Amino acid sequence: MTTTEFPLRRQRKEATRNSLIKSARTLFAEQGYDNTTLEQVAEHAGLHVQTLYRHFANKQELATAGDKEALEAFTQAIRNPARTNDTFTFWRGWVQAAVTRVAKDGGQQYRRLLRERWAPPVVSTSLISIGHAYEDLLTESVARDFGMPVESPAEGVGTPRLVGILLWGVNAHILRLHASREQFDIAAEAVRVIDEVEAHFGHLVQGRR
Repeated sequence: MTTTEFPLRRQRKEATRNSLIKSARTLFAEQGYDNTTLEQVAEHAGLHVQTLYRHFANKQELATAGDKEALEAFTQAIRNPARTNDTFTFWRGWVQAAVTRVAKDGGQQYRRLLRERWAPPVVSTSLISIGHAYEDLLTESVARDFGMPVESPAEGVGTPRLVGILLWGVNAHILRLHASREQFDIAAEAVRVIDEVEAHFGHLVQGRR
């Protein structure tokens, strides 16, 4: 056994998983969540359905897998001790990179995907939970920037939480607008709202004038 076998096996496993997630998103956007079977997803990815079941227990898990992996990557990035930029700068760059990926075709496929995945309550509930995790991470980072506690028991909702709610909340609203409007510049609007929140609260970042 060579020392490269396990890394190669892990890479193949990740490639298979990513292929299934990509195929699921394509089919959900094209024919709807309810009308897409796991057998169709596996066939689209060029795999047997039993291979799919080794990675995902059900369609709900498959539908949110990419979002959960993105959240894991975001968690590592925003909590990276080597990160030197403030939350507003970090979040702006993260959002810009994300919308660039989904807007390659004018955002049409992503628009259809947003509509389909939010329809089933079992999926939308999971997506809401993921959104709350983003809000918590942004709040934690903002609190560090401002030199304030994450929560303020004496005052209730503190300033860091307010900013975290705004940063995530307006982003979620932008996604809803993108899903409902055929002509919508998601890239420009996503950045504009971050700039607006920063204009109101950016002066609280320690070290800024």
